Amino acid sequence: MKKQIILLLLTVITLASFAQDAKNILQKSYSKCQSIKNGYYELTSYSRFFDDTITYSSNSNCSFKKLANDSISPCLYHIYSYTNPFKYSYDNRYTGEELVMCQFYDSIGTIYSNSVLKNDEHDIVKIQSGLFLPFIFKNAFPINKFLKYIDNSSLYKLKADEKINNVLCYHIQLNIPPSNEPDDFAIELNNEYHIWINKTDFIPMQYSITLDRIMNNDSVTQYDKLVLNKYELNNLKDESGFEFKTIPNYITLKNYMKCKGPAALAKDSLAPDWSLMSTTDEEVRLKDLRGKLVLIDFFYKSCYPCRLALPALQALNEKYKDKGLKVIGIDPYDKKDNEIIKFLHKSGVNYTVLFDNKDVIDDYHVSGFPTMYLIDKTGKIIYTQVGYSKEVDEKLEEIIKKNL
Repeated sequence: MKKQIILLLLTVITLASFAQDAKNILQKSYSKCQSIKNGYYELTSYSRFFDDTITYSSNSNCSFKKLANDSISPCLYHIYSYTNPFKYSYDNRYTGEELVMCQFYDSIGTIYSNSVLKNDEHDIVKIQSGLFLPFIFKNAFPINKFLKYIDNSSLYKLKADEKINNVLCYHIQLNIPPSNEPDDFAIELNNEYHIWINKTDFIPMQYSITLDRIMNNDSVTQYDKLVLNKYELNNLKDESGFEFKTIPNYITLKNYMKCKGPAALAKDSLAPDWSLMSTTDEEVRLKDLRGKLVLIDFFYKSCYPCRLALPALQALNEKYKDKGLKVIGIDPYDKKDNEIIKFLHKSGVNYTVLFDNKDVIDDYHVSGFPTMYLIDKTGKIIYTQVGYSKEVDEKLEEIIKKNL
């Protein structure tokens, strides 16, 4: 009994001691990152998206200089990145006056002036910031995530010191409990974070994030890892890469012109006819469905909002299929194989799913996913929806009931 008590006390003392040590390490790392003003680094990032079996990797080299008061970008930068498996490379820079994004596959560079960037709804510079070392900025992600939970020692594990690119590092693991917040779309199973911090200068050398979820009765995982291969901080010797004049001569430059996607097909227009093959190798023609109310959902397997919409579409199918509604999914990207069949089965989808060679999405002016068209019994379009939210369910059902 005494031995058990002693072991328990030692365990409590060890956990408390580790929490304090981890807190000190993380706070020192946070302070170090906040002190960074400029630098150069080389990194490799890895990502595997929900419901994908491929791990994508990118190699990036970047020079940067933090800006104190710039509403466009947190820093001047010049970044070169190469992505696998697509072998896609680009060279981007923010000069303080404009963002220039160069693509090597077509030798085209697009210039976004600050006036354009301030009004651009896609917020291009913030998207570009995702290519940087996130911990060099104010929120110092993922260090801030670790510090948020640091007082709960039971969530942490002290792993053995490890070498990352021949640099000895502290290794801290954090497992955040699944959220108790209700979520109609996904069930959290695991939120696991790892960080490796240089024992000499407290710069994070590597971090990884694994998020396990259940979506539509299917287990999915999001995985991200970033590895810092080389860096030199607060000693930037050459700032010429930030300048417009250093863009290679073979790059043809053009000013950004905002393009709008094609407008959805007009209400009361006749829906374009099509003939497509189903998951069961049956040919389905739209013209053969005259006399039914047809709900078409353009989707693909790895599209997150598409996945969110599937239960609602299945519910509509079950509720109204015997009253004249025909729900059809059209997938323009996935191949008809066991993976898509398993996915549909796990998602509970038993309405008709067809495969498109991308001609039909062009005919229907599909510019985002999911895109839904409701077609009346005479073949005319009566409702169009791009994207998905819970409010769509009620709107769809209301129109369906009026037109059956």
